[in-house]
Amino acid sequence: MRLKARLLAVAAAGIVAATSCGSETAGTALPGMSVVDITKLELGAFSPDATAYRFDDFSTPADVRRLESKRMLNYIVSPTDVNPEISKLVGVYTFATADDPFTLAVMPESYRPAMIENQLLAGAYVARTNDTPRSLEKILLFVLRFPTDEAAQKASEQMNDIARKEQTNIFTIDGHPSARASSKDWSAGIATVPMGPLLLIANYGGPKPNESQLKADLKKTLDLQLAKLADLKPTPFEDILDRPVDQDGIMRRAIPAAQDYSDPFSSNLDFSVYQPSGHLHYERHPVLLQQAFADAEVDLIGRRAGIVYRTKDLSSAFRLQNALVGLDKNDKEISGPPGLADARCIQLYEADPIRKYDLLCAVVRGRYVGVVVSRSKLGLTVDPALHERASAQYAVLTNSE
Repeated sequence: MRLKARLLAVAAAGIVAATSCGSETAGTALPGMSVVDITKLELGAFSPDATAYRFDDFSTPADVRRLESKRMLNYIVSPTDVNPEISKLVGVYTFATADDPFTLAVMPESYRPAMIENQLLAGAYVARTNDTPRSLEKILLFVLRFPTDEAAQKASEQMNDIARKEQTNIFTIDGHPSARASSKDWSAGIATVPMGPLLLIANYGGPKPNESQLKADLKKTLDLQLAKLADLKPTPFEDILDRPVDQDGIMRRAIPAAQDYSDPFSSNLDFSVYQPSGHLHYERHPVLLQQAFADAEVDLIGRRAGIVYRTKDLSSAFRLQNALVGLDKNDKEISGPPGLADARCIQLYEADPIRKYDLLCAVVRGRYVGVVVSRSKLGLTVDPALHERASAQYAVLTNSE
């Protein structure tokens, strides 16, 4: 009931009926819509023009593998599918070398030999908790890709050899004969399942020892995740660059990082085209947004410095905008940029764990919702660059038609 009440509160705060809507075309008002003259918007250093997103000509093999790792995120289930209470985002990462899980400190150092010796090539990781320190629950999911089926199998065996030394309980999981699972005291457990060249690692932790609950949660996690992975067909690495880098030009519609190096979003480690299931991992309200994506028929998301969601139509875009700016306790609504009456902006009480932003604006243009983020400046209620980003994102959506 606590989660249901919380989601209803979020929805009530964020899903407020809009009294006006964004224009379909600059200078032309449809019934109930505000008119926007993009020539009068304050863009700062940002360009109003759509820019093509291209893969770096000087990329390394690891950069190519990371493209595949980002695609793999689309095939990881949300921890909230296992337990809706486990919704607090902790981390979303992709791996392109065998060292990445350890550089990012998301995998125990004791597993390093298994990753190095078996040549981990690509992978994705998602972690969430229930955000209740006194009774903490967590789910961590890894999907890793090795060069061969045999390498994935060997990596699983090596990890479980370590588990036999460090943990006290080795057990099986009903319905998953290839799974290897272990737990030290029944408060946390880990299961590994090789699947061709892929290796699934699922880690569940609860607030106190509970053998039956641990086994049930790991089983549910494997049931859901292995069914999802059945649709993941690993791309031969020599064919990755043959896939479109910018499907349907969705990333072309998102603003890039500013040209100067002060832009906090200049790193492209999370830049990509995502299916709704993949981008859901970056969202702070996965249960709410999963339903909002379905209701608005979101089918594609482009993530650059700006984030662009493609919905079914204009009314769907406004419904999604409302969900994206839903307020948590202690969050607050802030003013939008001049000239964009339909922009919705909020200040987060708690910064996003991935990009570290605490300011967010969402704008609507046609069937697209554009989201931009920024970080608070000392002594300022709103970073002026946030408004410039929002205005630029609206202008880009207008000029990309």
